[in-house]
Amino acid sequence: MHPGIPDSADLLSRHALLLDIDGTLLDIAPTPEQVHVPEGLPMLLASLHRQMGGALALVTGRPLVQAVALMGSLPTSAEHGAVLCLPPAEPVRLNLPRVPDDWRAAAARLAEAHPGARVETKHAGFVLHYRAIPEAGLVLEQGLRDMIAGDARFEILPASMAWELRPRGTDKGIGLNALMESPAFAGRLPLFIGDDVTDQAAIAAAEAMGGMGLQMDASFETPTALRAWLASLPAEAEEKL
Repeated sequence: MHPGIPDSADLLSRHALLLDIDGTLLDIAPTPEQVHVPEGLPMLLASLHRQMGGALALVTGRPLVQAVALMGSLPTSAEHGAVLCLPPAEPVRLNLPRVPDDWRAAAARLAEAHPGARVETKHAGFVLHYRAIPEAGLVLEQGLRDMIAGDARFEILPASMAWELRPRGTDKGIGLNALMESPAFAGRLPLFIGDDVTDQAAIAAAEAMGGMGLQMDASFETPTALRAWLASLPAEAEEKL
């Protein structure tokens, strides 16, 4: 575990905990639909959320509906900051351009031409996964770049064995900032934990606020270790008090 992580009592009382899902809370699976949620994890997160006065949130690239299905109803920045949900309020979506339908159709044809590749649809964009066919990664990237043909409204972001095509103007750092502006997070220091390149913006945003941003490989290494640490927080805090 990273030596700079605050002790449990300090964390629960003075910090906000912001967590990525895939590769952080959950082990990476062959497809996003195949992830395994350990028994009791949503209940643990809900309990910590209450103990922290509501200052625990998810910061994910997944669509909001998937995040809720996996982890329950928590404050969530979804789709790399494009969607903000602070239950019980309705979700708020940034006013961003949406990927044209013909691009979505072209991406589906691109995946069909490379068996094992698959398209994950999001509100404003999509992800082209190639975990099952890693040798096609560069070819699929070029296909996407040819597709957008220099349209400056959109960008292609490398993810974990995938390429994400999304509108510019949003990232996980923007999502983290939006969460930290909500009342439950006010006055707290952010502690963000993520695992891949899409989490770098949130790490930078947390550090810019005087908090911490941690990469999994330099802190907890595995989702199992992170979940064990989360489960230990309430008991350790009681001992210190």
